[in-house]
Amino acid sequence: MSIKFGDKFRAYAIIALFIFICTNVNGFEPAANDFINTYQHELYKSWLQGTGIKPDFPASFTNEKITKTFLDSQQQEINVEYDWQNGKITSQRERIPIILYLEEDLIMRPYLNFLERCYYRLHCADKIFLLDMIDHERVIFTYKGKTGNLALEQLWLENPLSTMNLAPVELTVEADTLIFSFKLEDLEEFTISFLKVSNFSEILRAIREIEYKKSKEIFPVSKKLYQEETEMAFRRQGLAEYIRNNFDTPPKRELLNNKISDIEAFLSVEFPEHRISNHDDVWQLTIADLDNKLSGNISVTAKICSDMIDIVPSNEFMLKGKNLLLNTEQIDLTNLSESEISNCVSYLPQLIYEHRAIGSKLLNFLLIHDDVPSTLVVRTDKRELYEAISYSDILLLLNQYWRDRTIYFGIENIKKVNNTIEFRGFLVARSSDGKSDLAEIFFHVSREYKIDLIMMILHPDKK
Repeated sequence: MSIKFGDKFRAYAIIALFIFICTNVNGFEPAANDFINTYQHELYKSWLQGTGIKPDFPASFTNEKITKTFLDSQQQEINVEYDWQNGKITSQRERIPIILYLEEDLIMRPYLNFLERCYYRLHCADKIFLLDMIDHERVIFTYKGKTGNLALEQLWLENPLSTMNLAPVELTVEADTLIFSFKLEDLEEFTISFLKVSNFSEILRAIREIEYKKSKEIFPVSKKLYQEETEMAFRRQGLAEYIRNNFDTPPKRELLNNKISDIEAFLSVEFPEHRISNHDDVWQLTIADLDNKLSGNISVTAKICSDMIDIVPSNEFMLKGKNLLLNTEQIDLTNLSESEISNCVSYLPQLIYEHRAIGSKLLNFLLIHDDVPSTLVVRTDKRELYEAISYSDILLLLNQYWRDRTIYFGIENIKKVNNTIEFRGFLVARSSDGKSDLAEIFFHVSREYKIDLIMMILHPDKK
């Protein structure tokens, strides 16, 4: 009897596993929130419209990309790859046939990646996506004796807006120029040329900046859908109810050091409202102050090793007398002695950046205070009090709920009380509808100059 039951159980398990695999591989169709920004989502929709292809085709996954195989109207296979990072699609490419020697593959990979992205956009219903790809100073597009935008316009007019039978792309080298020739069944040959000295990282960064700018300015309609998909888990409960239901089981810190290959793409996903810049591996995330009072700026340093990336708070600050200057911010330390300032000033920037990173995966890198006992007071129409053995548990809890918020934080009133240091912080977690969750945070510093006690008073849903 037990043997038959065991056989049935194994059979059901195999069937369930098969159904799971079919659902998660064959049934994959990216939604708005699967893309790094609204530009990439609109690009995907434009490609589907231009090719007339339905998205319900098989897919395979790796840590770096999703591969899908489609059939066009002539039942020919089209292989599309979606590069992704941290669960977000960052770029879209249509595989092209090309003959390369094995030793050339790594050298040509950035060029081939770029060509495949161009070829994908050539099939879109909207011309804007192809035009955004070409930097005519470093990428030379040629068709029917025309170059640049004229060549693109001519090719677009003759493009049958369907997938095209492409012969293997040929590569020729003339002096310092790489020339890739595309031979199509229904069109004359066109070429895309690059100078071998071209800095591809600069070209790709410029394209990425265009995409993020247009995500905010040209495709704002889909931004609502893009954000709604991340909020669904919390829509039916307010912050107070969320804390009440989840305080005893807060999220765990996520180790991301070996999961990130592109620091700029990572920061762009996590901080879509910030302007991101980099100088000597110091990344500045800037945003306009809230009511000219609270800042949301963050400064971090990326340490890149052979197999991982570590992100730490930037230690760039200045002391002007007894004032801490942190970029454009000034923190008054006049109530402290010189020795007290020297002992506290090193961790204040990290404390500030840690709080401004709440609501993003960056918090996993900047999180400190793993063992600081803390009190959380939630003030609505009643007062709820929670005790935590670690302040990090409170931050991780809020981090999950505030994924759609922009965080502003600052500290003030650094003073001496009974020969110990105390100070207060103000935090605003602002949503797109203008409402905010507010927090007043009190920090106590021990005689050894370590933060040893924290109390947060949280006011949900305020205007």
